[in-house]
Amino acid sequence: MNDAKVIVQVDKTVVKIGGLDIRGLNIQQLEKILQDKLKSLIRIIGVTGNSIEMDVYGIEEDDILREEDGLIKAVALADGIKISDVTSLSSVKKIKSVDINAIPDYAENECRGERWQTID
Repeated sequence: MNDAKVIVQVDKTVVKIGGLDIRGLNIQQLEKILQDKLKSLIRIIGVTGNSIEMDVYGIEEDDILREEDGLIKAVALADGIKISDVTSLSSVKKIKSVDINAIPDYAENECRGERWQTID
């Protein structure tokens, strides 16, 4: 058994854009458009008929919020997406760093996700 430990810290912000009309989206094309616009790595992590959720790496929340109009215009360039008057960034949330010593323990019969809600 290998007892090596790996610690991973990801500098990412989760961005959700709502108020879209999405049909026949090419996710790889959208990621490329957004990477060219933001000069950063982007991964689309969720798509519905009216919203897109993505991970944006290495860019702070405030910087993304300042680029809202440009980001929405870039999204509109992708095939299969139409924007409307209500299109906006519906959430921009920086993923928190957690010290390895602060990772909460899992108690049996507990929701695995809820244990993270007390981390500041």
